[in-house]
Amino acid sequence: MIVDAHYHLDPRLEPIDRLLAQMREHRIDRVALIATVCDPLRVGPLGRKFAQAMRRALAGAAPRIGQLLYRSTVRRSGRVSFLGPGAAIYQRPDNDAVERAMTAHPDRFAGWFFVNPRAPGALDELSRRLRRPGWIGVKAHPFWHRYPVSELDGIAALCQDLGKPMLVHLGAGAQRGDFRRLPDRFPRLKVLYAHAGIPWYRALWADAAHRENVFVDLSSPYLDKALRYEALRSLGAARCLYGSDGPYGYSAADGGYDHGAILGQIQRSGLPARDLDRVLGGNFVALTA
Repeated sequence: MIVDAHYHLDPRLEPIDRLLAQMREHRIDRVALIATVCDPLRVGPLGRKFAQAMRRALAGAAPRIGQLLYRSTVRRSGRVSFLGPGAAIYQRPDNDAVERAMTAHPDRFAGWFFVNPRAPGALDELSRRLRRPGWIGVKAHPFWHRYPVSELDGIAALCQDLGKPMLVHLGAGAQRGDFRRLPDRFPRLKVLYAHAGIPWYRALWADAAHRENVFVDLSSPYLDKALRYEALRSLGAARCLYGSDGPYGYSAADGGYDHGAILGQIQRSGLPARDLDRVLGGNFVALTA
């Protein structure tokens, strides 16, 4: 079974019909949808070079410079940009759109409920939604929504009680990037860090190696092939999940998103068949059971 654990539903960039066709082409059984969190984000050639330089600095000998570059992608005005015009960040992502897609295709889609703890009534709405079919857990973005990880404590407690995992995209700095807080305070909560734990990478992997409740996904151009393979070696197949972060980052021949790009890298990683099955879908099934 192949499950994409991290995909943003934005029909403006990829209509559902194309997504389903790509799933058939690449033999992807299920996709875990996340509500889009911003206006359509398009990264040009200069932006791609910027992102590459940022990734190299974060993973190389200049992590502090990398973190400065990383922080610069989110503006105080509430926009995200990679040296381009930028896109407005939504304070309340459209979870209803995800629920409609799941209802229409329950055998193909599951959903991460995107929560911003600063939105009025967020915890009450989350409590109701997580009890509905299809919702597998919570997506949180301390970086783009600009809040400390500590503000997720109430949400984490609810998820721990309900047995639902959390998918978290960390920021830089001690507050928005505190990757130890949730695993420390909620030892029964399964925490999945997006994009192999950017911007912390190896520091997060070293910490996660001593825990049983921390996982990473391998999605997004925030990683390249070398970093994906290093994450697999550092954490082992039992802690890593395939994800794409589509429809962002990898272009297909028709100009749409290439769902085979990251998938192919993982399939060619040399993992034994049993471990490959874990990364491509088995870990997701166990995490969301």
